[in-house]
Amino acid sequence: MGFVKGLRCRECGREYPAKLQAGCEDCFAPLEVDYHYDEIAKTLTRSSFANRPHSLWRYRELLPVESDPIVGLATGGTPLVRADRPAASSASTIFT
Repeated sequence: MGFVKGLRCRECGREYPAKLQAGCEDCFAPLEVDYHYDEIAKTLTRSSFANRPHSLWRYRELLPVESDPIVGLATGGTPLVRADRPAASSASTIFT
């Protein structure tokens, strides 16, 4: 799993191995990925990702998965759309 040390509870800090788990067994809070940050800093740079496909899998070394994806290779590649006031535009469309 590359640079993944394991999982850590966001609230109480309990650590877990990097395996599929819904949440903390003690306080039921969400788990976050815990990384080997020193190793990441030595190995990965912005340019490491520059020429990869625009999907979630371009960051595969940082994902808590053990193998390459079988399906969903384009997942997470949706570009963001820039808008000056998206809430105002949406509201005026809905309420007019």
